[in-house]
Amino acid sequence: MIDPEEDLKSFLTKLIEENKDNFKKQGDFVVRPGIAYDRFDLTAVEGSYDMSLAGLVHHFLYERGHYEKLLPDKEFEECENVVKNYPEMIYGPENNEDVQSTLDELHYVAIETVGEKLKSLKFEIPNEFKELLDE
Repeated sequence: MIDPEEDLKSFLTKLIEENKDNFKKQGDFVVRPGIAYDRFDLTAVEGSYDMSLAGLVHHFLYERGHYEKLLPDKEFEECENVVKNYPEMIYGPENNEDVQSTLDELHYVAIETVGEKLKSLKFEIPNEFKELLDE
């Protein structure tokens, strides 16, 4: 079984590498990774989940089959409903703290991975993104 955390880190690192020249030209960190509605800002971490890093993580976990492995059947059905009918939102279990904790950890791993990779490439990241990193 592929570890969701390692798969996510690898995916985000590769995505940034593939788009680093575009970031310089565009002046932002918007990517089109071929997932869901295919437009996400890697540094969008506040406000709506629509087109945000959290939205990308959510759709990545669904499309790569990680939600199906992480969630009990009933919760996976709820998650699938969110993905299909409310694509601008993200799934969060209502009464499963263990699953929510795992998902929170994966979302933080995404923030760390994106932050570290962008900084290693000498990009200036937005302050609201920086504030979420443990520096």
